[in-house]
Amino acid sequence: MKKLGTFCLFLGLAIVSAGAFGVIHDQISYTVSHEYFTRFKFLQFHLVDSPLPERLRVAEIGFLASWWMGIPIGLLTGVAGFIHPDARQMRSALLRSILAIVGFTLAFALCGLFYGYLQTRTLDLAHYRHWFIPKDVQNLRAFLCAGYMHNSAYLGGILAIPIAWVFHFIYRNRQARGAEARRSPEWG
Repeated sequence: MKKLGTFCLFLGLAIVSAGAFGVIHDQISYTVSHEYFTRFKFLQFHLVDSPLPERLRVAEIGFLASWWMGIPIGLLTGVAGFIHPDARQMRSALLRSILAIVGFTLAFALCGLFYGYLQTRTLDLAHYRHWFIPKDVQNLRAFLCAGYMHNSAYLGGILAIPIAWVFHFIYRNRQARGAEARRSPEWG
């Protein structure tokens, strides 16, 4: 029963963490391209006429666009937590796995940004015909790079799930080896 409670708490933490990740991620991508928000995301989220400063609207969009990723991440990673022998170890592993998930997803998003910079050294709009690109964008390269970063963040979040599963298996095995070493007599 304690493990089930730990799982439920972790699911809530995963949702909040995904939303917080979105806030930080979008602050970075706003720095890359404010037009990605002023010409696209503010329209998409109906925040064009909001009285809030732009950075606060960006934070709101970041949370709204990403909190829901915490549900599949929390469910699928939380289930992996049940491999641990007790609720205490499960809780410890799940908390550490959130850091691994966020770190991996952020690194993947930043790699997407870098990849975007490489892809946009020369611009051929035919490659982006399936992207929404407003006609009045002043810095098209930065706009596209922010798009690469956003797409990569979602992909990174999905890929973080099997990364977290591997983390749980490694963590469980290390904890078991450590417990076994503490039980065995020292050979001097």
